[in-house]
Amino acid sequence: MGWSDWSKRSAYVLVQTDWDAGERLWKDVQKWKETIGAWMVTGSWDLLVWIDAKNWEELYEKAAWIRNQKGVKATSSHFVYKGTKNGKWWWDWNCGNWVFARSPHLNGEIKDFQKSPWAVSAASVPGDWDYLVWVGGDKWEDVWSHVGELNKEGWHTQTLVPLKSWWNKSWKEGWWSQEGSARVATRA
Repeated sequence: MGWSDWSKRSAYVLVQTDWDAGERLWKDVQKWKETIGAWMVTGSWDLLVWIDAKNWEELYEKAAWIRNQKGVKATSSHFVYKGTKNGKWWWDWNCGNWVFARSPHLNGEIKDFQKSPWAVSAASVPGDWDYLVWVGGDKWEDVWSHVGELNKEGWHTQTLVPLKSWWNKSWKEGWWSQEGSARVATRA
């Protein structure tokens, strides 16, 4: 299974909202051509948005727009320093969730995730966690088993289980690290 790597490209924005705002924002960000995906999730955050941000200014514009929407309580932006993705697409899995992971070592290695075919992508993000990883499985028991494997290896984890998921599947054609190009995907 081939892996593609990218760096200093894309960002995740976590959003705390009231229920009505979360649903509305989840639909609104799907209209942006830069949105790779959007999820209403469990946990201390209500919405996770993955944006193709080429620089801090683009990320700021999107995060500021989100932050200024009625019902938004807080945002947290995480620009990707390094990322890696296997040859499978996130939506190919029957089940999956986002996992924040903190390395058991002083300096975690992103290549650890490349040993696990269920880790579709891993991105190093600034903040309390080292990585944000998409963990896929054929059924939920598989997903929990994979998260358990990380914990047994000493990783600290926090899962964000999607209540609603949306993937911009045009990224299958426009994934920028496949050919080293910087093409921007159009909305599917």
